[in-house]
Amino acid sequence: MSENLADDFAALLHVKGWSIVREHPGGSPLWSFQDRAEMYLPPVVRRGSFLWTDLTERIADAHEEKVASVERAIDLVRFDVTRFRVDSAPGSRAIPLEAGAAVVGSAFGMLRAAATSARRPRQSIGSNYSKLGDAIAREARLAHTEEGSFVFPVMLKVSPPDEPEQPALEQEGFDWVRPESPERRVTRTLAQALTAFEKHVLEPARDPRMSDLTPVIIAGGTKEMFAQVSGTLAEPGVSWLEAGFTWAPIESAAAESPSRVMISADTEVRELVSRSVRLLSTPKSDPLRVITGPIITISHAPGEPIGEIAIQTPSPTSARFGRVEVTVREAQLSEIHHWMDQGTTVVVHGTVERRPGRPARLKEIATPRPLEDTLSITD
Repeated sequence: MSENLADDFAALLHVKGWSIVREHPGGSPLWSFQDRAEMYLPPVVRRGSFLWTDLTERIADAHEEKVASVERAIDLVRFDVTRFRVDSAPGSRAIPLEAGAAVVGSAFGMLRAAATSARRPRQSIGSNYSKLGDAIAREARLAHTEEGSFVFPVMLKVSPPDEPEQPALEQEGFDWVRPESPERRVTRTLAQALTAFEKHVLEPARDPRMSDLTPVIIAGGTKEMFAQVSGTLAEPGVSWLEAGFTWAPIESAAAESPSRVMISADTEVRELVSRSVRLLSTPKSDPLRVITGPIITISHAPGEPIGEIAIQTPSPTSARFGRVEVTVREAQLSEIHHWMDQGTTVVVHGTVERRPGRPARLKEIATPRPLEDTLSITD
């Protein structure tokens, strides 16, 4: 029997702007789109059935799209898609086959590097790639090329995230959200690292310094990631490299999630990328002890001057998510609640204390900040 796709339809309707206006006792909520269209979504929908055909046609009519486009969107509901795109040199409608092969190879190399740095920010990976990260990178699939200038869509299917630990009884002052899937963390890391590189290295257009690359490292950038970028830009016939990100509707994406980064292949930019790779290759211990990730729980007893949050981090020993508990000041809890609700990636600095059988903990009282703020700092 084919898979039940009711949740996929619900996720697509939500991202397209539909909302539930009435719950039905039989389990079929009534969805509405801008007072222009309404339809019930049954609890079971299977591909190829009458319901499948009816629903896809209704959605297509409401948005003035082709049914095939809606079916394609349903197919991608559970996938984060990174569209690696290059353009031929001016006046040419082709690139060398070797250059196209290099782009695909670089796409995998960048994703593999992100899968390792997503587990812990680092300047350089060397031979120390994460086995758990490599397992996620191997799950990526190359979709059919799309109309445009050599578009290579790389799809990574997000897994159902683990449920966070919750109190046995309802506890006043305790709040939680569903954690981020490990696949989403990898794609997010790649997107944020490229965005940070664009802001701190390419936009200033000056000889990069380690202070410029520090926020890039915090975001997940590594020597290996940008070596792949450098290799693609050096290919004959490539005039620019673009990475566009589409986030799987089945899993909420943070409001500030990057959507597109484009890097020119002109001489000045290629030199900036090459110099950054050389700087990241300089032997040096990791300059930072930082924790990054979304907030998944908040605990605060009314009247207390401090509270406690848990930041989602990869487990050092398994594919399950881990967490680092952090003590925060009561005065910051309002904005912390907002960041948790928005799925914002936050950053904290400090010394991590490992506790056998219990989640790791930051020793100091911390002041979390959104990663976006960290990436916005300029000197």
